[in-house]
Amino acid sequence: MEQEFSGEIFEWRGPAPYYFVSVPEQAGDALRAAASAASYGWGMLPIRARIGSTEWKTSLWPKDGGYLLPLKDAVRKPAGLDAGDVVDVRLMFDALPRPQKRPAAKRVPVPRTTGSREPVTAEQLTIVPANQAAWEDLQAIFGTAGDTARCWCQRFRMLPKESWASEGPEELAARLSDQTACGNDKARATSGLVAYLDGQPVGWCAVAPRADHPRLLRDYRVPWLGRNEDKTDPTIWAVTCFVTRAGYRRRGIGRALAQATVAFARDRGATAVEGYPDFVDGGSVGTPTMFTDAGFTEVSRPGNRRAVMRIAF
Repeated sequence: MEQEFSGEIFEWRGPAPYYFVSVPEQAGDALRAAASAASYGWGMLPIRARIGSTEWKTSLWPKDGGYLLPLKDAVRKPAGLDAGDVVDVRLMFDALPRPQKRPAAKRVPVPRTTGSREPVTAEQLTIVPANQAAWEDLQAIFGTAGDTARCWCQRFRMLPKESWASEGPEELAARLSDQTACGNDKARATSGLVAYLDGQPVGWCAVAPRADHPRLLRDYRVPWLGRNEDKTDPTIWAVTCFVTRAGYRRRGIGRALAQATVAFARDRGATAVEGYPDFVDGGSVGTPTMFTDAGFTEVSRPGNRRAVMRIAF
């Protein structure tokens, strides 16, 4: 289905991108009705958008019962669009029919397996920028349960008073979808890497300009204690999150992703990239040895559990 409307661009200094157009209530209701016929995880609303001659894939952000259309700089700047401009928008949504119900198959007991623990080398993995991966692959990595399926790598990107509970997994997933530009292989402003093993998506690493993380700048003391840093410097990048798909953990996938962040950040204009590993269990931020093996060196240790590790280019 298609919906056309005119709307005014507004700026919101939240997670990038910062520019949006509100979808009118009537158009949003029609799209929501169409989405109910699609089998798409987390209630996400993937769409194709067109302004003028520019068409791109994105996801509408649910907000206050309606939807917002995010405008990436790659779309907005070439057209000379800015806050206050009124644009004509066409949204195209390809709803999928619900699958036909089939008789339930007879359940056959499956032997319990423990999964492989064989270490994986960087040479065995294919690691690509997230915009070259499918959104469905990233969903498979994050899964449908646990902290990863609630946070969607938004811990450091949320605004004041926002939380997992207040925003919900649907909106947080929508934000990650837009930040990664999954499926848009021409996008350059993408915020992470996806690892594949034998064609299966197995790992994610968030790496993006440090200034793109409002909560990292405001509430998280680790990067700043004992350092004189310009928090707004867009050329300093940060590695903030690792997620390994269930069944593939403790095999070295996070280590390989940490190594891949170096070239990824440098090739996109970073003057330095840093991480904030945990000495106790690593968790989603990684371990010191992961960063050491990737060539990072420790520049500060603000406490017993955390370090700042960095590579300058």
